[in-house]
Amino acid sequence: MSIIKWLFPGLLWGVNLAFSPLVGALEGDTAQPVTIESNSGFYDDKKGVSIYTGKVIVIQGSMRMDADKVVVYMQNREIQKLVATGAPVKFKQTPEEGKEDVHGNSLTAEYYPETQLLILIKEALVWQGRNSTASERIEYDRISEVVKAGDSSSDTKRVHVILQPNKGADEQ
Repeated sequence: MSIIKWLFPGLLWGVNLAFSPLVGALEGDTAQPVTIESNSGFYDDKKGVSIYTGKVIVIQGSMRMDADKVVVYMQNREIQKLVATGAPVKFKQTPEEGKEDVHGNSLTAEYYPETQLLILIKEALVWQGRNSTASERIEYDRISEVVKAGDSSSDTKRVHVILQPNKGADEQ
């Protein structure tokens, strides 16, 4: 076994540990590192780029993202953003104890750990329970649990929202 094949898994684990920011939605999420699992990985310290391919799983606290490929951009060994692509990229997060998980799908996703902003691009869909939002672009702020969809400057890219009535509404 070559020295590179022997060192590579440990190097990737070390890179993930060293570059893990502190973010999250649940109270304990803020102390959790970003962990990445994939079939293969590449890291270029000089360019500040890390590329993971093949059944990529990104986890940070209660957030999980599944993708075909994830590119991590770093500056001064701090994660600036993760760009995930897939068919589709899948996202799931527990916003707080007792609340239903927030789910999302899109063809591309950008995640900014410092601000905890997730941007879903192309065929984007976010749902929680039976409520959903669909658009070509959806921004999900993990801290405030705010969803922003669409582009007010475009009449052709519509936002589609489904809001279910409260459970008690039928009983009144």
